[in-house]
Amino acid sequence: MLLISNRGFRYHEHTADITIECWAPSLKEAFSEAALATFEVVLDTSTVEPNLPIEITVEGSDLKELLVEWIGHLISLIDINYQFYSRFDVITIDKANDVYTLQAKIWGADIDHEIHDTRTEVKAMTYADMKIQSESDKTTIWFTLDL
Repeated sequence: MLLISNRGFRYHEHTADITIECWAPSLKEAFSEAALATFEVVLDTSTVEPNLPIEITVEGSDLKELLVEWIGHLISLIDINYQFYSRFDVITIDKANDVYTLQAKIWGADIDHEIHDTRTEVKAMTYADMKIQSESDKTTIWFTLDL
C-alpha cells in the first residue's frame, strides 16, 4: 500500500516542461509546497542553508493569478538577489476588494555553485493545466513550469 503524507509534491511527465502536483492540509501550505517543488526543479534544496530571510507580498485577481505571481516572483529573485531558497512559509492569503494578497517569508542563501547542486533552469510558470482544488482538509494544486 502506498502511503502519501498529508503534505508534499510529485512531478508528472510533460512534453518539454514539467507539471507539478502539490498537496497540503491548507491553501497556504499548498502554496508553500508549490514553492519548494519549484526550487527542487532548480536545485537540491537540501544544499541551501536557509539563513537569509526575505518577506514577500504578491497580489492576484484570483487564486490562479496569485499562484503565477508567487512562483514567478520567487523565480525572479534568483537573478535579482543572486540567491537560492529552501524554506517557504506562506503566512496569509487574504481576499479584499476582489484582490487576493499573499504574504510570506522565505529563507535562502547566496548562490555558491561549489555548494549548491543545481539541476535545471526554470524560465517561467504557465497557466497550462493549472488546477487549484480545495476541500475541507486538503488543497491540491497542479501547475506547469516552462523549462
